Amino acid sequence: MHDKNTIHELIREFYPYVKEQLGFQESCKVFLRENQENCADPLGKTAYYDPQGMEIHLYITMRHPKDVLRSFSHELVHHNQNCRGDFDGAPPTTEGYAQTDEHLRKMEKEAYLEGNILLRDWCDNRKKNNQGLGDHRGSAQDAGSIGMPGKGHKEKPLQKYKWYGPAGGGSSNTFANAGRTAAYTKGNRDIS
Repeated sequence: MHDKNTIHELIREFYPYVKEQLGFQESCKVFLRENQENCADPLGKTAYYDPQGMEIHLYITMRHPKDVLRSFSHELVHHNQNCRGDFDGAPPTTEGYAQTDEHLRKMEKEAYLEGNILLRDWCDNRKKNNQGLGDHRGSAQDAGSIGMPGKGHKEKPLQKYKWYGPAGGGSSNTFANAGRTAAYTKGNRDIS
């Protein structure tokens, strides 16, 4: 199974792409959650967005990284909706909200459609440019660098990143960077 670092690296590259495509300015926090109990439930949670905290929570235990990215993309569309004000005046997103509220159902449809096509386009562009995960990782000495997409493009870091943690005493830690703030769960370390 793929490890948390692989998921983290892919999220770090995918986030700026989606942010640019959707055009939102407000940053969000992202938490990678490991939860065996949730994993054991065949209809367990895959992810959720908290509009008040502008937080995305991704459940990663026993999931393929591309599946986690699909959930992440879906939740980033919800974040964009929040930035546009679509959650203003909406009822709480409790169980069954997508079946009982027309406005929230429309928002959910947008998240499924846009989230999936964003991931598809990003993956297809990587394949077209012959970029595998190894191309994305950069050198072993510079774990904080992410190469910009494109053939023959020299390695350039997108931003300097710092890890903070642990948050809430569990396995989650928080990450932040200047222009493209996101939060991730990770061990305590500075990778800038």
